[in-house]
Amino acid sequence: MSESIRVRVEEQSQTAEARRIARGITQNLGFDESLAEQVAIVVTEACTNLLKHAGGGELLIRATGDDSNPAAGLELLALDKGPGMHDLDQCLRDGFSSGGTSGQGLGAITRLSTASDFYSERGKGAALVARWLLAPAKARVTRVSSDLHVGAVNVCKPGQEVCGDSWGVEQTENSFTLMVADGLGHGLDARTASLEAVRMLHLTPNLSPVALIERVHQALRSSRGAAVAVARIDRIANRVTFSGIGNITAQVYSSATTSQSLISVYGTAGFQTQRIREFQYPWTDNGMLLMFSDGLGSQTSLAGYAGLALRDPALIAGVLYRDFARGNDDATAVVAKAA
Repeated sequence: MSESIRVRVEEQSQTAEARRIARGITQNLGFDESLAEQVAIVVTEACTNLLKHAGGGELLIRATGDDSNPAAGLELLALDKGPGMHDLDQCLRDGFSSGGTSGQGLGAITRLSTASDFYSERGKGAALVARWLLAPAKARVTRVSSDLHVGAVNVCKPGQEVCGDSWGVEQTENSFTLMVADGLGHGLDARTASLEAVRMLHLTPNLSPVALIERVHQALRSSRGAAVAVARIDRIANRVTFSGIGNITAQVYSSATTSQSLISVYGTAGFQTQRIREFQYPWTDNGMLLMFSDGLGSQTSLAGYAGLALRDPALIAGVLYRDFARGNDDATAVVAKAA
């Protein structure tokens, strides 16, 4: 899956840069001019909101879709640590404004995107996600059956041109396999290692998690190496099977406040590791799986975020990235949850 392009929005001139990046992605994807203009308007509105109501923030822009998920499109996250919105429902109504504007921003974002979602806590900031699909009627959404969706943030270390983390998904009618890989160090060599790990997922999606990790361990022998974890959600057996090497953190939530940490073994895929093992955990119909690299702090959790577990998975990943990213490393957070 493609990484997110991060744009700091601290002054008005950066709006044009964000719009240029979004336009470039829509051009590469083949969006028609009407859809591309809708994207540009939403980017402008999101930047305006960040500047006027939060004193600045950041945008994460990425193309969605690859060979394993042909739902090609664009996804935008806008994140801030401002005062938040006192009444989100009211702010979403056209004509309402808390900053003396025409009050069309959030309403326009809702109307002009294929899908959108919002989250805010008073005094803790706000976040929004908007996405567009190239061909909504034909595209396949990243999901298992009709009620399991995935969202992610994948951002490179400041100053680097590529992200050393990678992630990927494979799915069948009844199961969903997710991998997160963190190449050792940063930059292109780290990216090469993590992408090779994800390539093994796509080449051998039917292997068990432990067998897949063993395959990755062998495949990375000539690379820099990586921390790698694989989780498979079995919707029929209601279980998660997990295997990992290194410091990819994974948590299964059975409710917004009840979670269980999944066990990885020490080591680095491609170099040395303890005996590779896999473990099984219960999965509930309303469960959620969170996986993240060490670019997010070890204290990363949904605890204390009222209602966040009910939001779009990309929005959940975005809020956790906003609040827990270390700021000096590649950062990836992936969320899979019931719709």
